[in-house]
Amino acid sequence: MSGKDQASPLQPSTLPPHQHSPHQPKPSLSPTLGSKDWNILQREVMTDTLTAMPAPSSSVRPNVISPKIKELLAHWSQVIARNEVQIARLGPQVDIGVVRQTLQYKFNRMLVYWRMFRLRDLPPEIILNIFHLIVWSTTHPSDGVKQRLRLTWVCKTWRRLMIDDPMLWNAIWFHDAPPYERSWEWFHRAGSSRLDIRLNEVDPKWTTVQDSPKITGQQMSDILDKLFTKLSQIRMLVVIVDSWSPALTVLQKLQSAGNAGTPINIERLEIHRSGLPYIWLGPGFDVQNQPYPAVLFGGQTNSLRYLCLSGLHIDFNDTPLSNLTTLDLRHIAIESSPTLKRFREVLQNCPNLDKLTLDGCGPQLEERRFDHTPVLLPNLKILTLGSFNLSFACFVVAQIDAPRVRDLTLMSMLGSDYIPLIAMLKGRFTQVRILTLYNMELQMNLVGKRTFVRWLDTMPEIGYARFARMNPEVLNLFAENPVNYRVPNEGERKAVAATCHVLCPKFQCMEVQAMPAEAIAKLCRLRKGVGVPMKKLYLNTPWAQKLSTEQLKALQQEATLFIAPLGANTEEENKLLTEGWTQ
Repeated sequence: MSGKDQASPLQPSTLPPHQHSPHQPKPSLSPTLGSKDWNILQREVMTDTLTAMPAPSSSVRPNVISPKIKELLAHWSQVIARNEVQIARLGPQVDIGVVRQTLQYKFNRMLVYWRMFRLRDLPPEIILNIFHLIVWSTTHPSDGVKQRLRLTWVCKTWRRLMIDDPMLWNAIWFHDAPPYERSWEWFHRAGSSRLDIRLNEVDPKWTTVQDSPKITGQQMSDILDKLFTKLSQIRMLVVIVDSWSPALTVLQKLQSAGNAGTPINIERLEIHRSGLPYIWLGPGFDVQNQPYPAVLFGGQTNSLRYLCLSGLHIDFNDTPLSNLTTLDLRHIAIESSPTLKRFREVLQNCPNLDKLTLDGCGPQLEERRFDHTPVLLPNLKILTLGSFNLSFACFVVAQIDAPRVRDLTLMSMLGSDYIPLIAMLKGRFTQVRILTLYNMELQMNLVGKRTFVRWLDTMPEIGYARFARMNPEVLNLFAENPVNYRVPNEGERKAVAATCHVLCPKFQCMEVQAMPAEAIAKLCRLRKGVGVPMKKLYLNTPWAQKLSTEQLKALQQEATLFIAPLGANTEEENKLLTEGWTQ
């Protein structure tokens, strides 16, 4: 081992740069950045390094970087920079030792900074502010649960600070197995703070020891009785169950509380019934002495801003709905959906609506001729339409005038050729930055191709696209020359100069799943051929794990690969959604 790699009080001991861990044999190809194998190797490096280090001592608390440490930091940074160039250039063909050395030196550098920072000397309020940032900066609820627990395990001081701060415990995910001892302890620690509650029915980590992981209506009633002792404090309530009974129990309990005069200040409500859509199987729900369908919150909806109902419905006529920023309706039978008149009233009463999702749910059709103007939604940023037949999809689109939509999703539209819908969309959403096409049936005959290209030609701001289960021929159209498809003297594209020979010239980032890898690689080559190469390619984790090494290598030759974050937007999506947006 070289002199630069000797251990010191501030320097972790390391494995030689090209020595492979005994934990696993040397792989034939190196892991790529962001992949599962990369994360495994990163954790392995951290574990090996920490295991080889002596236990920390209170007598060794240096806070000044010595000349030797400065030299080491400079050396590590130089090696990291050199190695990262090799990794980017060679991809999976790079020597595994280079990857491990990079991870090792990055962790060495991080450890130096960790051990030099005098965290315990900070005032408690500053430490708690840091804890808040750690806990609230996670992208998934499960990560927030882990961060809270880990922070309490460090030392007595941290545990005392954590437990005494209600704001660190007021986001409660009932993720543990019944009887939810951990969640109820957090409920107690939250004190009088505002509460964000998430209740899931099933956790895949539960073993078969559980008699029945499904929540019954009575069990849901018992949980809510306890939760609703702090009902006025609840800011967010998310419930995900499988069957009708517990889902309807939530609505009934909320209605009863509202009717009884209990203050309800819920700003965000999501109730998902994830079982078979539309139909009711098994025992019925006892609605004796209870109005059905329920009036949400007994009418106390003044604070409500975010409403998501999936697989169940409310009394849309008698429930006041106004000033919403998100309306998300999914898988509701047409006879239980809001009437056309009521649907339009809700939209008109929500001028600041930011997100509208209609997936297998929309306004009831009327027999009379449709002769009114669409509802203007001047602040709608995200629009999702899915699970409609062709005629109903066109009917729904006709209700909406949203010229500033930036994120448009069309999904699960099968059974006929939806090119007429594409023709109807042409020129409606010219400000779209993010386009999502999932499982949509489009016939690629001459008319279909011409209509699709002309539609794309009206959305020159597209910079990010998501694709899944699409005909590869549809994707290939993104490399067509739009000039060849324009009608002479056509005045519908004033925003783009007539000399533009590239469709969506800003489209350089893509997220894919459930597509042939060869089709994605071909699209990247086609875009490169028209002078707009793909810069980033995000892969859905479950799909990426099914790809062969050869397929991953082929994709990496066309664009830099990343794993798409689960349950969160990529940095490019966030930028495209917010950049230059004014209310």
